[in-house]
Amino acid sequence: MKRACRLLLLSLLPVFAFSLEVREGRLKLTIQESSGRFSLYYLTDIQKDKYEPLFVDKDPRTSFAAVLLDDRAYRLGETTAFRVQADRTETGARIVFDSSSLSITETFSFARLSGSSLADALKLEFSALNKSDRELEVGVRFVVDTNLGEKKSAHFRTDRREILSETVLSKSDKDAWWVSENDTAALMGSISVEGYAAPDMVHFANWKRLNDAPWKTQANEGRNFNLLPYSIGDSAVGYYFDPAPLARGAERKMTVFLGAANPSGFAGIGATESDGLSNILKTSVDAAAAPDLLLQTDLITVRDVLNRVDLLLKNPSSVTNEEIAALEAVIVRLKERNPTK
Repeated sequence: MKRACRLLLLSLLPVFAFSLEVREGRLKLTIQESSGRFSLYYLTDIQKDKYEPLFVDKDPRTSFAAVLLDDRAYRLGETTAFRVQADRTETGARIVFDSSSLSITETFSFARLSGSSLADALKLEFSALNKSDRELEVGVRFVVDTNLGEKKSAHFRTDRREILSETVLSKSDKDAWWVSENDTAALMGSISVEGYAAPDMVHFANWKRLNDAPWKTQANEGRNFNLLPYSIGDSAVGYYFDPAPLARGAERKMTVFLGAANPSGFAGIGATESDGLSNILKTSVDAAAAPDLLLQTDLITVRDVLNRVDLLLKNPSSVTNEEIAALEAVIVRLKERNPTK
């Protein structure tokens, strides 16, 4: 019932089936090419190839990015002011929202968290490029429609606190990451990551309150996650990168990390981001203790390698000797662990 009203309203908008799917490691990224909205899934059972959505995916429009351009808000994917184009890249995927004066690019790159043998994190970089002949004021917000923790009293937890009600965190707070989890999956989102500019505000609140606001909604800390009679216990997370002057021809980059929960958070994430084939095989599964799991992990690695090879074949002139050497190293390691009889 809690999402019935939202789905009824959103059903009045057209839904397009065409989607772009990219997999690496334990993550699957699905992008709706017509709108640029995306869903993220985690491989909870490697042997059964079972994925679980890390946030609401029944209607991917409930999570969205928006831009505030000279005090005017645009929800990307729902406005004709920005054209949408999505495509694969060597490290994941990219969505470009392009207008006559401003271009917003969302770049997705897969990464491995501390102790992980397969990709289990996603770097989402927002890049705002001023194409006009004057200075612009540009801000970006990103709303994630979470659902894993909504059956618990604490919908979220961070590395410093439990979040039982509407909460606002700013740059002065020391929280590094947040988690929304159920019994089988856990979504982790960044708040503060070394080497990256932190958002000006992270707002945990009722989804409809965040969804209905053109930009920021008035924070009411301590309020529950209900918005009667529309939604009960329906929470979401809003990232805000406040408007700032953007000179003609200048570019501003803002980064959010999402992934499976990890005790170390996003520590060292900059050093573990996917970098072509050189990082694609980092398996630490004990073959003696879990031979079936190791085999399934290697099969996922083979899939990731083949996906990279397909991308390289589409543009062979860009292939470097380093990439070929990395590919050969992957094959050698796979053969060492799976020798032919």
